[in-house]
Amino acid sequence: MEATAGAAEQAKNGAEPAASDEQSADADSKGVANDATKDAATAEQPLTQYKVMLDWYTNPGHAPLVLAQELGLFKKHGLDVELIAPADPSVPPKLAAAERVDIAISYQPQLHLQIDQGLPLVRIGTLVATPLNVVVVRADSDIQSIADLKGKRVGYSVGGVEEVLLSTMLQHSGLTLDDITLTNVNFSLTPSLLTRKVDAVTGAFRNFELAQMAQEGVKGRAFYIEEEGVPTYDELIFVANSDSYERKQAQYAGFLAAVGEATAWIINHPDQGWEMFRDSDPALDTELNKEAWYATLPRFALRPAALDAGRYRDFEDFLFERGMIKKRQSLSHLAVDVNTP
Repeated sequence: MEATAGAAEQAKNGAEPAASDEQSADADSKGVANDATKDAATAEQPLTQYKVMLDWYTNPGHAPLVLAQELGLFKKHGLDVELIAPADPSVPPKLAAAERVDIAISYQPQLHLQIDQGLPLVRIGTLVATPLNVVVVRADSDIQSIADLKGKRVGYSVGGVEEVLLSTMLQHSGLTLDDITLTNVNFSLTPSLLTRKVDAVTGAFRNFELAQMAQEGVKGRAFYIEEEGVPTYDELIFVANSDSYERKQAQYAGFLAAVGEATAWIINHPDQGWEMFRDSDPALDTELNKEAWYATLPRFALRPAALDAGRYRDFEDFLFERGMIKKRQSLSHLAVDVNTP
């Protein structure tokens, strides 16, 4: 009677009658069974094989991809992702254009130039949403400003994009590319500067090369491109073949959702994130990577799929006005929001 009265009182007050212990246990077991059924159904779904080429060897700038893999987020979104480091840093966007990889990490300035050259590429997402690129010199050199680069040797790793940015910085100080000697040093930006093979390097990342130099006992001096006449842009972006975009749009959306979830997790758990990143590959366990890890966290795009349309239009105008591209492309030819139908 008391139990019945209690149930009646709960019903009168609009509440559900309390379940007995047996009922609760039965409900719990059904819930677990349902979850197991859902997990089994998910596990049975075949994963789409996906090749993603990095822009460089694996480093903290790729943290959201590595953590998305370690946390199982790519698989959650139906993808089995292979991360590939390039032998040549200029190759990734070309392989994406040729569909030899599904997605490549590239740079916004490079995207504009390559689309102008006819490569079928489109930006589908952002990894690092602020410039990282800097010109770096040894602090013990006689180069105190960009104007002091006149007659100097400047090393670079990726042709085209870095020449465009460097040219603008030089023009900002009254120089041209004819006033310097460009030297392709491939991956060896810091070593070339440390050994004085070159007097400066362009394309160095402010979150990495300066720390690398300091660890070698050499202090560096950086010149920030956004302070030298270059508009702000997305540093690291995801690019894919534009002709296959509609066919793969849902997969791209899933990929970027996984990257976004990993980024949010890293921001919430920076120390644990570093440990997981470090443990994913013994080669990553260095003091340099640890320092770069924390320097890079504030720069990741929290919404990788989100598109800053003005940033792409402005940079297209910037390049066109300097005669670096033949014609202006429409925004849809440059970049898309994968979550827009």
